Amino acid sequence: MPFAVFVISVLCVILLICLVGLKRQLRSVRRQLEYRVGVPIKKPLALEVQDNDLMAITVALNQIFSEDEAFRNVQSRNENEYREMITNISHDLRTPLTVLKGYLQLLERCEMDDAGKEYLSVCFRHSEELERRVSQFFEYSYWMNQEQDILLKIVNVTNLIADCMTDFIPVFEEKGLTMRLEQDTIYKAFAEEELFRRVMQNLLKNCLQYSVGEVVVSIIRDEVVSIAQNGAAPLMRDADGATNRSKDCAFGDRICICVQNPIAEDSKLDPDKIFQRFYVEREERNQSTGLGLSIVKLLVEKMQGEVFAFREGNLLRVGFCLKTFKV
Repeated sequence: MPFAVFVISVLCVILLICLVGLKRQLRSVRRQLEYRVGVPIKKPLALEVQDNDLMAITVALNQIFSEDEAFRNVQSRNENEYREMITNISHDLRTPLTVLKGYLQLLERCEMDDAGKEYLSVCFRHSEELERRVSQFFEYSYWMNQEQDILLKIVNVTNLIADCMTDFIPVFEEKGLTMRLEQDTIYKAFAEEELFRRVMQNLLKNCLQYSVGEVVVSIIRDEVVSIAQNGAAPLMRDADGATNRSKDCAFGDRICICVQNPIAEDSKLDPDKIFQRFYVEREERNQSTGLGLSIVKLLVEKMQGEVFAFREGNLLRVGFCLKTFKV
């Protein structure tokens, strides 16, 4: 009997040691997985103590990680090739298009009948449309390949929006559309002025394409978590004009700009896809490259903001949020 108790005790001790060792290995695997999330170098998982079952799981995980890494590398390479292709196409199209417009302008000076003038007008109209689309391709490819940090500063959001809306009044009136800015309160946000203007211009152009009624632009102040907890501090320009990356600045609020407009009842616009490149509503394919709002997303992200879009019936709301600076 004492011998049986001794054997059972030894077995219990051995089992306990195995369990402790297994738990240590599981903790080690967990730490390695957590480390993989935070660093760009992906090391394979390793075990200190050999256990057949745990080894099989580790081998399977390493195989999955290896295949995923290879897939990501292929995706990255394809994306870079795609960006380069768009850039090259944009450059290749610009030169013959410029030549074409030059010859059309020369042809305009020649004697021709009314029918010839009408045909020439059609050629001019389509060449200008082609130039607009090529410019969008060029702009998209430029910002896709732009890796330099954008220098941000406090800008008067309300005034910039009002200026952009004023510039669009003539084209809105031509289409029988109206627009208004809901707030006259001065709001300020952390942005780059020219990029902000380009974002607003593209949003208003989107309204010109899809709106069937009044366009309403609104500015809303919203609270978010400090950027110090969510990423790198932005580049900022101090009073002397020098740039620095301050980690002490807290972004406790954000400004959200929303552009709202009614669309056709039978419109199939999908707000979940509206920022995807080349996305267009099927019926409107001949009127858009599908890059305007993709450029908006790129530029807003360059300014460390985020975009949003949602639809309620025939009411479409598209906009973006930017962080504000607190001293």
